[in-house]
Amino acid sequence: MGSASSGSATENSQLESEKAPLVDGLLAVPAAPALEAAARPEEPPARWMGVSRRAAAGLAAAGALALTFAVSAWIPNSGCIHGMVFPGQQGSSGDGHIDPAQVFLSIPSTERLLENLNYYSSGTHVAGINHTQAAYTRDYFEQQGIDAKIVEYFPWLNYPVDQRVALYNATTGGVVFEAGLKEDVITHDPLSEDPNNLPAFHGYSADGNVTGQLVYANYGTVDDFAALEKAGISVADKIVLVRYGRVFRGLKVHAAEIHGARGVLIYSDPADDGFSRGSTYPDGPWRPDSSIQRGSVMRLQVYPGDPLTPGYASTENAPRIDPKSAKNINHIPSLPLSYRDAEPLLRALQGCGTNASAIAASWVGGLAARGVEYWTGPSDLSVNLLNRVAFKTVSVQNVIGRIKGSDDSEHAVIVGNHRDAWCAGASDPSSGSAALLELARALGELMKLGWRPRRTIVLASWDAEEYGLIGSTEWVEEKIDWLRANGVAYINVDSAASGSLFTAQASPVFKRLLYSVTKQVPYPNSNETVYDAWLRQSLAKHGIGASSTGPAPYASADADADADTDTNIDIDDDDDASGAQKPSEPPINLLGSGSDYTAFMAHAGVSSLSMAFSGNPGAYHSNYDSPKRLTSFVDPDMQLHQAMVRIWGLLAIKLADGPVIDLDPVSYAKDLRKYIKMLKRQVGSLPTNSSASAAALGKIRHLHAAQRQLLISSHLVERDRRHLRAIYGEDCQMKSRRRHASCIKLRESINDRVFGLERHLIDPEGIPGREWYKHVLVGPGRWLGYGAQVFPALAEAAEDGDWRQFQVHVKHAAETIHDAAWFLREV
Repeated sequence: MGSASSGSATENSQLESEKAPLVDGLLAVPAAPALEAAARPEEPPARWMGVSRRAAAGLAAAGALALTFAVSAWIPNSGCIHGMVFPGQQGSSGDGHIDPAQVFLSIPSTERLLENLNYYSSGTHVAGINHTQAAYTRDYFEQQGIDAKIVEYFPWLNYPVDQRVALYNATTGGVVFEAGLKEDVITHDPLSEDPNNLPAFHGYSADGNVTGQLVYANYGTVDDFAALEKAGISVADKIVLVRYGRVFRGLKVHAAEIHGARGVLIYSDPADDGFSRGSTYPDGPWRPDSSIQRGSVMRLQVYPGDPLTPGYASTENAPRIDPKSAKNINHIPSLPLSYRDAEPLLRALQGCGTNASAIAASWVGGLAARGVEYWTGPSDLSVNLLNRVAFKTVSVQNVIGRIKGSDDSEHAVIVGNHRDAWCAGASDPSSGSAALLELARALGELMKLGWRPRRTIVLASWDAEEYGLIGSTEWVEEKIDWLRANGVAYINVDSAASGSLFTAQASPVFKRLLYSVTKQVPYPNSNETVYDAWLRQSLAKHGIGASSTGPAPYASADADADADTDTNIDIDDDDDASGAQKPSEPPINLLGSGSDYTAFMAHAGVSSLSMAFSGNPGAYHSNYDSPKRLTSFVDPDMQLHQAMVRIWGLLAIKLADGPVIDLDPVSYAKDLRKYIKMLKRQVGSLPTNSSASAAALGKIRHLHAAQRQLLISSHLVERDRRHLRAIYGEDCQMKSRRRHASCIKLRESINDRVFGLERHLIDPEGIPGREWYKHVLVGPGRWLGYGAQVFPALAEAAEDGDWRQFQVHVKHAAETIHDAAWFLREV
């Protein structure tokens, strides 16, 4: 079992001091002011970036202030609540009980959200180093009347020690160029000069000092390396230069390692998120010349979490495997670069190898605007890549809050956000952390009015997500039996606001509920709901309809999601007669990986949803992801944050408090038909025409038959739901004991089936070669990283040309879907 603590800051400090010493120069973020009058004397004095003592005092008094509501000027269909809510008024059911959803909408405060944001993004807070924020988060939860504790795990992390990238003449030894590997200080943005800022660094990058000729490999995808091979260019024993984007950075390093490279440099090309897109920070939101995108290069597609405890929690005394046996880490060094540092390297390739435009126009990046010609190499000059890192076992701290359910406390709805960041992380993740605190406060205000949810609500602040989803994965692995028995749903918010476009990835069971909730929440500075804006933005993406009606900061946000997340598959578009894609509803993408929902959905089978206001990745994982930039170019009035809290809270309340859990198996069965269509299209596009492949593709008819059975069974669940509502009423309020017992039995049966469906789509054996991932229908693609793959075992067998295994997996998938269909018929 994992160690858990809700002790004092002194105890937490002792825990830190007992571990191996941290890398010099990596210091903890200043502690926040105490929430109570009696501050803990052993915590360092407060010196928040951008937060006054008066603001701190406002937070300190949060638990003692009388209930006040920050009422929105317009809340559609909510009956705006002004002042206190009393029985019989708006926000009340009229029988002395409040309507928690109605009341909740008016509670989230933009002022408090800004205070929370400024606290969490007051400095660099890397996993395993800063524990003051964990203690602060726990204390804040407790101030709202929420039971909370710190849960520790002890994973194996690395930290930067020394780095170098130099271009030199191997014959003379003369250095031609030395990369700065630092980000410029931005005037009037103090966080850009924080002495605790990390250097250029990749989490889980291998320690090493390697030298070789340089080769440019575009985005470093499998297809890009194949294109180099086709052009007769080898990366063996070379240093490979690739661009960020298209696939997760860890896959770029993995692919280079497979092809024999000695090291990898990954740079941010201005065509993707720099000056090619618009004005750069501080004049605009896009990535400036010196900006560096840090991040993990774990082989996330194999398994997330602690590399040394695969499949089980990294508690303090858990057995560890030898690091050499860990399958989810790469073995060659890598470093991130700015496009300012990448430019001399690209110029050194000019005239060497093949002109990149001859391979494909997409190989030419934005530095062409500065006269850079993109060539493949190998270069005449050599590159030295030094990456000195220190690996150590350290304590990471999740904060787990719990609001116990009043009637069905065993079952739980879990909401979560990660707290750690590579830098200040205003958008990623502190915008989500700020929203989590405000969600906790709003739920606390409901509890002051006497409300309790029927089911338990768990609030989770995860640590070490950035390294590889570690805090959430270790917690899920430790709680796996409880989650499979009692987990109703998991709702994730990573970055609450990095742009103005609402985006969602989810299990299809959330579709009806998410559409309903977003129709109840106003979109900032407009006369639209979030649903309206979401649909309009989706239509605009396809060239249909008008542009945004919002003010400039919202209208100018780009439609791209955050870096490395553009491989998610949208399955909600409908083909019109011309073949163009025309969505009839806003798109909900499939869940791949890349955030804390992964262990819940892909390993435990808990239906999951992840959402954000996204659209501008120009500061992603850099020193410029600061409150200054966020409030200048993304969310000046914090209303996107407020909208996210409203959506998040309504989802949690409706799932935890509704008599019947509003998850929709019919949507799942309908989307499954689209999954099968996607699989057929993907497999049909593979370069094979053998009789074995044709026979194997013919077996897909068994998936169609199973899907039809699942759809029939799903409709039977909906029939039972209608029967319950019409004959008994969902609350089961009747005098007859016999009728009451029958009602309760039927209601429990419906609930068990709708939240248990996802569990029946889990294969205990997992995906061959990636056994940690156990969902039969969807998972992260083997070479997509964050991106989702439908029927991953089938797709990978087809990619490998193993048609015998393909047929085995078709049979197994069909049986799994049939079993799920029969489960839905159990009353």
